[in-house]
Amino acid sequence: MKGLRRWLAGLTLLLAVVQQPALVGADRISLYPGYSNGQRLLVEGRIVEARSTTTIRESDDRLTNLWRNLRYFFNDERQGQTVTLHLQDQAWTLVSDAEGYFSLDTPHPPLLPGWHQIMAESHGHQGQGRLLVVPRENRLGLISDLDDTLLISEVTRKHRLLGNTFLKNPAQRQVVPGMAALLARVAAANPRPEAAPLFYLSASPRQLQDGIADFLERNAFPAGVLLTKQIREDGGGDPLLDQFAYKTRKIEGILARLPGVRFLLLGDDGEKDPEIYAWIQKLYPERVAGIWIRRVSPPLRQPLPPGQRDLAEVLAATSLPELAP
Repeated sequence: MKGLRRWLAGLTLLLAVVQQPALVGADRISLYPGYSNGQRLLVEGRIVEARSTTTIRESDDRLTNLWRNLRYFFNDERQGQTVTLHLQDQAWTLVSDAEGYFSLDTPHPPLLPGWHQIMAESHGHQGQGRLLVVPRENRLGLISDLDDTLLISEVTRKHRLLGNTFLKNPAQRQVVPGMAALLARVAAANPRPEAAPLFYLSASPRQLQDGIADFLERNAFPAGVLLTKQIREDGGGDPLLDQFAYKTRKIEGILARLPGVRFLLLGDDGEKDPEIYAWIQKLYPERVAGIWIRRVSPPLRQPLPPGQRDLAEVLAATSLPELAP
């Protein structure tokens, strides 16, 4: 841990030297993808001081990427600021908290199934977001881990993980072959594939949300709800290191909001996904349609828990494996 702290301290010093200036008088409003079961919606967002940006290019060098990625973690949050959310003819007024976050969890009038645009407004500044209203007839969902399941991050090798995270940009990150097509096949098992309940559950902090969303779009992953960690200086929000508690809480929240959906759970064996998913299956056996795990641990790896499948076998199959009843 001491080495990691020294590394981060050095990065912080570098950021202080190369940090771009703020845009005077401008705010940036981020709306994270929300979802609804047709009756109640959940939408979250954040408002911070806006900063000038640079275009992401595949040719960007490591210093450019490091500089850009580090800036995501240093924001002048807008505390106590009024934010109005607009969804069709509805409007809700919220107030940002001490770190600029705001959240709306409320019943809503009838909305057609599918994706809807949401707009946030505060003191003349605007932000755009999307809300997924899951059709009742879509009964097969998917919750997928990101690092080393869809995106090669090398989580088990910490120096490689840090290099992939900070020294590369979304155009340079390596995708796990075949995963975008596999997720599209899962979505297509629903009557309304374009509105399938797909969730990308990342253990990365919310400051990296835009880069992750960019990566998913560049690699043609189907539209879904991207969930990332809310890491706060006051110690609140999501747990920083306890992946079991974080992922379990998020999955249980999804299950509670979408009671008519059974979910495939995708992950890797680099950290705790097999154990987390086995626990979820034990608690909610009727809600888990299957568990597929990408093997990334060393050759002398542990066997998967009963009922879990090697993701390589699923990718090699010509059709989706038979799911649990």
